[in-house]
Amino acid sequence: MPESRVLLMIAASQNPDLLRTPHEMGLEVVLAAATPPADDSLYDVHLAVDEFDEEAVLAAVRGHLARDGRVDAVATFHEGSLHVAARVAAELGLPGNSPEAVRAMRDKFLTGQRLTEAKVPTPGTRVATTFAEAQEAAAELGFPLVLKPQASASSQGVTKVSDETELKAAFDNITGLFEPDAFHDGAYSVPNVAHIYAYPQADGVLIQEYVSGEEFAVDLVYGGGEYRLLAIHDKPYPFAEPHFIEGAYATPSALSRDEQALLLDTAVAALKALGATVGGAHVELRLTDGGPKIIEVNGRLGGTTAFVQESIRESTGVWGPREYLRAVLGEPLDFTAKEQPTPAGFSPLLADRSGEIAGFTGVEEVMEIPGVIGVRWMAKPGDHVVIKYPENPVSCFALILARGESREQVLSALEGAEKVLKPVYTD
Repeated sequence: MPESRVLLMIAASQNPDLLRTPHEMGLEVVLAAATPPADDSLYDVHLAVDEFDEEAVLAAVRGHLARDGRVDAVATFHEGSLHVAARVAAELGLPGNSPEAVRAMRDKFLTGQRLTEAKVPTPGTRVATTFAEAQEAAAELGFPLVLKPQASASSQGVTKVSDETELKAAFDNITGLFEPDAFHDGAYSVPNVAHIYAYPQADGVLIQEYVSGEEFAVDLVYGGGEYRLLAIHDKPYPFAEPHFIEGAYATPSALSRDEQALLLDTAVAALKALGATVGGAHVELRLTDGGPKIIEVNGRLGGTTAFVQESIRESTGVWGPREYLRAVLGEPLDFTAKEQPTPAGFSPLLADRSGEIAGFTGVEEVMEIPGVIGVRWMAKPGDHVVIKYPENPVSCFALILARGESREQVLSALEGAEKVLKPVYTD
């Protein structure tokens, strides 16, 4: 009987399906994470280490190998651990994006530079470490602008500004974003997620042209010179600008075949320009009057804690995490989506105020809504909520997954869930 291959998974997840997938593929799992999941059947070996610390993870992996352990592939589903996985894979000579490619995707200023050099359409982008530099960039690019951290995630700190007063407020907010350990509102406190998304030597403020047009997300896996589409997601509701907190996704896209082909071609061109060769990606674009423009290139699968991958699976029958793992194992990409995708989608449910959650109403009713097929709880009784946009982007208490015979049915199910499922607070 052939010996099982060993997957080094860096960082645990709130989504148990992700850690079930390697075992379902016949892999042994070495999990490098500070805190393992409660279900120890999801992994075989636990390396107790800070999953965001390159040197600490490398030392732990070297120790594992010195004890006659093996590693045949390296993977992570977590944005904050992408650079760690790349460094380990490079040291072990295993498939994966190079550290240079990961930096080109995680450092949004470098992303803009590389895409512009490769003539891939993207907003004009500058980086500032002082407000004087921000003023110079604004004078060059012109208002309106979007300010965001040079490297972060979850739309934290991302703000649209229309004049110099708003520019100053957004700049000051982002420069202080990584300082607090937590955000507070009276007696309520939540951890600052910026610390798990921090990236070495990329702590400036990104100044970017504001691009009008509808926004879309493209999920792909790639390896062996192939870039394969998992799905194109529509974002059917506009952002509540000046912030950009993610809302509902709908899959498959309602765009024409030609428009979808343009999005896919632009996303693949961006990945190639950034040196991405093995892994998964979640590319966000806006479709302007002049064609698609890249907003961000995320070097990992989209929404592995959210329902992005589940929405793809319901729509196409393809489970993205499995195909991503096949790519880092060096296997050919051979998946086939359903010829006629099923309409599917998901939506985050956001708390309406700060407070301590006592429980929820509408729990039984939500699953009776036609089309609703899943609820993932992102908060539990006793948890605090702090509404403090854009510093704290985390106010989602549940995610709803839906499927239907039409997009209208899917969106109706998501809207119905939002009406009935509500948090109850202690005060």
